[in-house]
Amino acid sequence: MSGMEALFALQDEDVLRGQLEYRRARLPEGDALVAVRAARTATTAEVEGLQVQRLEQARRQHRLEGDVAAIEVRLGELDQRLYGSAITSPKEATALQNEIEGLRRRQDDLEGEVLEIMEALIDGELAEAATRREAAGGSLPADLLARYERNLPSFGSSTVVRFSGADCSGCPYSMPAVEADRVKGLATGTLADCSECGRLVVR
Repeated sequence: MSGMEALFALQDEDVLRGQLEYRRARLPEGDALVAVRAARTATTAEVEGLQVQRLEQARRQHRLEGDVAAIEVRLGELDQRLYGSAITSPKEATALQNEIEGLRRRQDDLEGEVLEIMEALIDGELAEAATRREAAGGSLPADLLARYERNLPSFGSSTVVRFSGADCSGCPYSMPAVEADRVKGLATGTLADCSECGRLVVR
């Protein structure tokens, strides 16, 4: 992997990490039952075991979500009976209420298990992304990595961009002609700083 390819790979992993951390942070806030079943395809022998484990977790999540759905259907049926005109005695109403309470407790337990599985899946993806990021960063010169890390908080997913025609492809402004000519004159694969926005620009 060349230096510039490694730099873009590093940026890709930072973008992915941000997305995964955002998804994980939102789980307890209402997205706990969002399906996250797709596992990354194993690319090396070292991650095959993790992929198998993740597949099992995803299957378990699918089963649990099915149980939650079945409980929701049953709760709907019980609510209709309880608040409809089919109840003929207080004893029957009490029995229905007890069943509803039991089902809701079970639903809470299942949703907690689903959340734990989703967190484990995302944590696994974060760990893999961190490993790939370390590999990409390790192939870069220390000074180049430092420049990237310094700019990352400001530019995020467009910290490193390509020189497109006569402009920095991440810049909202057009490069001055003199600056564009300077970058055009650089060898392909050379890294420059955009004088307009400050991003790292790959010729």
